[in-house]
Amino acid sequence: MKIKSTLKLPVGQRGKTIIESLKPDNLANMESKTLSDENSITLRTEKLSSLISVTDDLLMNAKIAEDLDFSGAKND
Repeated sequence: MKIKSTLKLPVGQRGKTIIESLKPDNLANMESKTLSDENSITLRTEKLSSLISVTDDLLMNAKIAEDLDFSGAKND
């Protein structure tokens, strides 16, 4: 079975900052996009358990990146 999942983040600088902070951890089966109308990470896999695991990691790391971005913005 082939599975494809796309995590879409807010358009604009906040979504782009999150995507850029996650990009160094991308695996070979992941693709990040930071376009004017789309910020997304697409994951392709053959195992549902891998999809669940990687998605969980991505969401946790995205939350941390978002929290750091908000904290930085409040302190500027």
